Amino acid sequence: MPRPDSGPLVLRGACISLYALREASQGENLYLDVKKFLNGKNEESKAYHHRYDRVGFQRKAPQNNFRRLIAAPIPKKEFCFESIKYIPAPDGKFDLDLIMALLNSQVLDWYFRLSSTNAQVNEYQFNLLPVPIIHPTNGSGDWLHLVERGQWSELTETLLNQCMDSSGLPHSVANALSQLSRVIQEIESSRKINRRTERSGLHADSQPIQQAIDTVLYRCYGLSADEACYIGRRLEEML
Repeated sequence: MPRPDSGPLVLRGACISLYALREASQGENLYLDVKKFLNGKNEESKAYHHRYDRVGFQRKAPQNNFRRLIAAPIPKKEFCFESIKYIPAPDGKFDLDLIMALLNSQVLDWYFRLSSTNAQVNEYQFNLLPVPIIHPTNGSGDWLHLVERGQWSELTETLLNQCMDSSGLPHSVANALSQLSRVIQEIESSRKINRRTERSGLHADSQPIQQAIDTVLYRCYGLSADEACYIGRRLEEML
C-alpha cells in the first residue's frame, strides 16, 4: 500500500458531506502515486479531471440515509475513487455552486427517492433529475445586501417575488442561489466535526440559508407551499 508521502490522499464517498469535504468517516486511507497513475494516459481522459474544479456526490447512500443526494466541492489537484461521481467545470451547463445547491435541495432528494430501489446513485438516475429552465430576467442584484446582512427571511421573500411571473429559474435568482451555496460552503468548510452523527446535518448558521434555497426552489419547480410541506413530511417518513 502506498505511503502518505507517496502522493495525495484519494477521496472516496465517505469524504463527501453536505457542501464540504471531510475526513472519511470509515475505511482505510489510500494515497496515489500521481506520476505512475498518469503515465501513458491521454490528457483528454478522465484521469486528468484533477485539473478542474468539480461538484462531487456520493454514489452510494442507504435508502434510510439522512439524504440520498449529498454533494460537495472538489477542488483541483484532488483524485477520487469510483465511490464519488462528479461534474467537472468544463462539463457543467450551470455554475458549479448552483449545481451544488440543486443537488443538496429537498426537492431533488425527494424526487430521487421516488425512483430509487437500492443504495446506488446510478448515472442514468442522475441524468434524469429535473432541472428548472433558467431564463433571462430584468431582476437585479438587489438581494445582495440581504445576504451580506444575513437577512434570510427577507431574502427569501425577495427571491420568491422574482419567481412570480413564470415557471423556471430567473437568472437573477440563479445567481442568488449560487451565492447562498458559496456562503454555506464557507460555513461548512470551517466547521469542526466532533462526532460522526454531526455529519448528517448542517451547522446552525447554515440551516436558515438552506431553508431559503429550498423554499425558492420549490417555487421555481412550480410547487405550492402546501406541496412543499407535503414533500418535507414525506422525506421524514422515508427515513
